[in-house]
Amino acid sequence: MMIRRLKMALWSVRLATKERGVPRRSQREIVRQKVRDYLAIAEAHSADEHPLDVRSVASRLTISPTTIYKYQLNREINAAEKRRREKARLTGKLIERQAFADRIGDLSEEVEKEREKNKKLVAQIAIIEVNAARLGIDPEELYKPIPKPIRTVSRAGTTPRKRRF
Repeated sequence: MMIRRLKMALWSVRLATKERGVPRRSQREIVRQKVRDYLAIAEAHSADEHPLDVRSVASRLTISPTTIYKYQLNREINAAEKRRREKARLTGKLIERQAFADRIGDLSEEVEKEREKNKKLVAQIAIIEVNAARLGIDPEELYKPIPKPIRTVSRAGTTPRKRRF
């Protein structure tokens, strides 16, 4: 009787798996999926946060490093580490390039501000020349240098004047 019940239970389990049409996933596929998920996350982060070597990946995923070697997932781990290193190099270059682009943009804005100041000064000078002409002053006279003061009278040897309060 007991054997009959066991056979019936086994038969019902087999029937249930056939009805579902989904065979049980192999351990290899489960481990491979875990490793690939971890690699996808680790590639986007720094090496300090998510190290990419066989032992570290195994300890993070709580699986044996031997299992990783057995399923040849170490190749995927090494390839992910290589991609991350290349990406880090590119990001370093991109950061430097972005800094130069920002500096060029800042300097362009500064040049534009100086041009505006220059235009305002030219406009102010034009107004001054027009007003000078209106007042009867030759505008060319405005650009002559100021003459040096005449210092022919010497004050050497004179006594200082007494101040009166």
